[in-house]
Amino acid sequence: MSVVDVALSPVRREAVHSSGYCYNQAGDSILIYLSVSGSVIPMRVLKSDSIASVKLRIQTCKGFVVKKQRLVFKGRELARNDSLVKDYGLKGNQPIRSPEGTGGAYFMQDKLGVDYVSIFKPIDEEPMAVNNPHGVHGSSNREGLKKGTRVGGGAVREVAAYILDHPKSGPRSLSGEMSGFAGVPPTCMVQCLHKGFNHPNGYKCAPENVKVGSLQMYMKNAGSGEDVGPGGFPVEEVHKISVLDIRMANADRHAGNILIGKGENDQTVLIPIDHGYCLPENFQDCTFDWLYWPQSRQPYSKETIDYIKSLEAEQDVALLRFYGWDVPVECARTLCISTMLLKKAVDRGLTTPFAIGSIMCREIVNKESVIEQIVDEAQDLLLPGMSEAAFMETVSQVMDSWLDKLTN
Repeated sequence: MSVVDVALSPVRREAVHSSGYCYNQAGDSILIYLSVSGSVIPMRVLKSDSIASVKLRIQTCKGFVVKKQRLVFKGRELARNDSLVKDYGLKGNQPIRSPEGTGGAYFMQDKLGVDYVSIFKPIDEEPMAVNNPHGVHGSSNREGLKKGTRVGGGAVREVAAYILDHPKSGPRSLSGEMSGFAGVPPTCMVQCLHKGFNHPNGYKCAPENVKVGSLQMYMKNAGSGEDVGPGGFPVEEVHKISVLDIRMANADRHAGNILIGKGENDQTVLIPIDHGYCLPENFQDCTFDWLYWPQSRQPYSKETIDYIKSLEAEQDVALLRFYGWDVPVECARTLCISTMLLKKAVDRGLTTPFAIGSIMCREIVNKESVIEQIVDEAQDLLLPGMSEAAFMETVSQVMDSWLDKLTN
């Protein structure tokens, strides 16, 4: 069943053309947003439309069969004979909470309430956090939904993924470029206050209701990787995301958090989002959907290999700390080990995402991955009181031994 979340907002005072319909007066139409499989699709309908007629328009314009639609607004399923305006009202410039996922995520609109401009994810509404809007609460040891993550740590990881997605020319702080190698949307930490957020104890305009979280630029898209098969994705687009995921030890890369956009000359562009489970404290839950895509068995291009060779994990850890994240030792270690693996692997001729990704991910749930075994072996060799630098050198030597076996 396709679940479609409908958000209402006014339109600009101009003629609107959409999907074969023309409304000459702004007062005759409203803009709705269809939230389907993680993507948001704008569509304009008449104010006088009933829910039944809206469903027919969605079927005609977007291809979702009426019988498989369930339209939801503010957590309530819309009745067939109801009117959008009369029965549900019309409010613009409101944060629209996504009904999907396990944490609070709000689509922020422009001041006219017409277009989405960003997505806000409050720390206190993350999965397992105290104000989670989906009822996903409680964690006795503060561990998040993924092994090696902590409740409330998702927002800073979203920002970290953008900071560490360096452009080809080098760190963004030096190059000044906005777009990174993998195309992570611009993301920053903000404070935000709005009555539309989840306030279980009631809302009032007061400091205690100010929320802190990640704010990410909204990227126009035609859906997510879940909406289409991966066969048509450009090889280079899959490869750039694979480099990001391996380096960040992403524990939550699935097709639903890869958006499909359009670049120059109408080329398909893949946009990686949702990085709240990257840089975990260990490698137990590393998950890469692209590992099973045909593009993962194609070798990296020279350009991609050159980018991998340019990465410097210790500088990246320093960069994260410069931007305010007191990176835990375990997370810094994860970044250093995964970056080390990328660089050593391509030096030895393991130049496909599949070859390297298979070292990072478990074949079965209860069997440790190769990277976990490397870390375990290094820890067994570690003497009491040895420094982190000594440990990393031991990891390097053990990794060399494992890679030699894999390449001989």
